[in-house]
Amino acid sequence: MRIYCLLAAFCSLLQYSYAQQLDVDFSRDGLLVFKELGVLTSHIIDFDVLEGGEINVLYESDAKRNLMRLAKNGAKDIRFNTEISNLNNEYTIPVAINSKADGSILVLSNFWNGYSWMISVNEFYDDGTINHGFGSSGVYKKNILDNLDDNYGQYIYASSKDEIIVVAKVKDFRTTESEEKIAILKLSDIGETLSSGLYDDHYFTLNCSAMADDYLLLAYSESIDNGQEQATYLAGLDSRKMSSNKLNCIQINEDYQSFDRIVLSEEEMYTSQLKSDSEGLYHIRKYDVEGNLDASFFDTGEMSYSADIYNTDFVVNDKGEVFVISASLDNEFEILIKKLLNNGDVDTDYGTNGVASVFLKYPILELNKIRLNKKSELYISGEMRVEGDSYGFMTKLKLNMEQLKREKLEKFLDNLFTKE
Repeated sequence: MRIYCLLAAFCSLLQYSYAQQLDVDFSRDGLLVFKELGVLTSHIIDFDVLEGGEINVLYESDAKRNLMRLAKNGAKDIRFNTEISNLNNEYTIPVAINSKADGSILVLSNFWNGYSWMISVNEFYDDGTINHGFGSSGVYKKNILDNLDDNYGQYIYASSKDEIIVVAKVKDFRTTESEEKIAILKLSDIGETLSSGLYDDHYFTLNCSAMADDYLLLAYSESIDNGQEQATYLAGLDSRKMSSNKLNCIQINEDYQSFDRIVLSEEEMYTSQLKSDSEGLYHIRKYDVEGNLDASFFDTGEMSYSADIYNTDFVVNDKGEVFVISASLDNEFEILIKKLLNNGDVDTDYGTNGVASVFLKYPILELNKIRLNKKSELYISGEMRVEGDSYGFMTKLKLNMEQLKREKLEKFLDNLFTKE
């Protein structure tokens, strides 16, 4: 009887520890679903976590765009009132947001002018009202090359000098669908063009981008005629020298598809790469800001669980620990989190063999964006299926919770049963 009581106690403790990975104080038991009365579908376009824990969210519900602020507990801030008529028309497609240090919010969109796609930027004050002094009557619109090429904005950043940086793809209507060039647009804080042009006058595939401390990183790939990527590049640019296009350029000619994501942390940068062979590995690599590979950091890329590497992302905390977040291929309710120490080794004391498992209330269709704050609280957005329809969701996890290792429990139980 005593053994069964111990079993029950330890199993209960294990379950409690894993359940506590979700921050139950956020929304409803750690999960916020963007499902409103009468709404049939919703999608989170982008979100930002502010220093105080508040969250700015740009989302779409039944084709209507919304910009809202959440308190750190996930409740809607009713004092935040937005005027988003500029975003709610058939010619505008919002793609990203960026929250500035003063609390204002930049929204990047792609705008159809009747002939081609242009870059469109709006700025909203901290209370949600639109800045009508930004650009022309509250909106900045620009064709980067001043021609009829299509412009597709991808990323938007704000520098320490309140300059606004937009990274975009540019496509000539006469070229094939796969041919694109990379362009960089710089605006002033009042929405005036400071510089505008191509990063390099060659056809590249833009994979991802990141910016911190006015240092912009671009990851892009080069292909041959049959579409097979031959090389992947990582180029760094000081925001004051946007015309430079070969600064700190890393070239990867190995068996990798592309850079999937870049994370800048202090004086280091991390990249994720998808290995293209049948192994299906998701590797994290570490560099200094000069582009030198840190050979002492080594990630095997393996996951202990069946993780969807094409639905995977990662974050790095201030200790240099890496958390790789994946949707599970085995269970549609499950999120997998792999933890790497600051030398790239798997933290075997985290979860089971370095991988923790978190279950949500509804089936997960897709993981979208992830953000990590300085308290090691992780925010994940995506889409999930509720009663047959697709809705955007956000969940908040505590990555600094001490995890019980199942192998230790099994060893304890084995000792109980084998003890004479």
